[in-house]
Amino acid sequence: MTAVRRIVSVDWWVLPSWILASAAGFSVGSLTESVMSTSGGIKVLAPVTAGGTAAAVLQWPALRRHIPRAGRWVATVIVGGAVVAVTSIGAGVLAGLGAGAIGDAEAGRAFGEDVAGVSAAVLYGIAVGVLQGRLLRQRFAGSGRWVLASGAGWIVAGLTAGVTEGVAGWAVLGAVYGAITGGVLVALLRQRRDEAPAGEE
Repeated sequence: MTAVRRIVSVDWWVLPSWILASAAGFSVGSLTESVMSTSGGIKVLAPVTAGGTAAAVLQWPALRRHIPRAGRWVATVIVGGAVVAVTSIGAGVLAGLGAGAIGDAEAGRAFGEDVAGVSAAVLYGIAVGVLQGRLLRQRFAGSGRWVLASGAGWIVAGLTAGVTEGVAGWAVLGAVYGAITGGVLVALLRQRRDEAPAGEE
């Protein structure tokens, strides 16, 4: 059995609905941020994971026709956030201890928190992208592009979200991230990979 590609049509509404779902979902992050009063440093992962989970739930209708058991899509966001939290906290602790050993302990703690926050912000899109890419590659050729789109899209979305604050800022973040990943998703959906006997290509 070898994998063959076939071009399939994709409903026109997939991309706009994906962008809307991402924007609406990540807007939930602003509610979590309000409850916490702040989302600086590593704490940013709480509203990000809450918003990402809500977005994944809203994205599911666009996926369920194309990916078996698409409910696992939601789990990738939760697991990805947990992995990033552990990794970022570990990096922050090591950086803080190192900086504290060289200079002031309080300054070292602050530096460690900054490292943890930056690590979380950078790694989130990559971690979630890797997990989601594992689901996509079972059905679509070239799914490695999804990891790149998720990683780069998350950084671009984070920078863009700075133009405003509150719910609007989170909505902008989700919309930009949704537009970048949604474009790749449509390309993947158009090139479905099927299993066929060798020689049928």
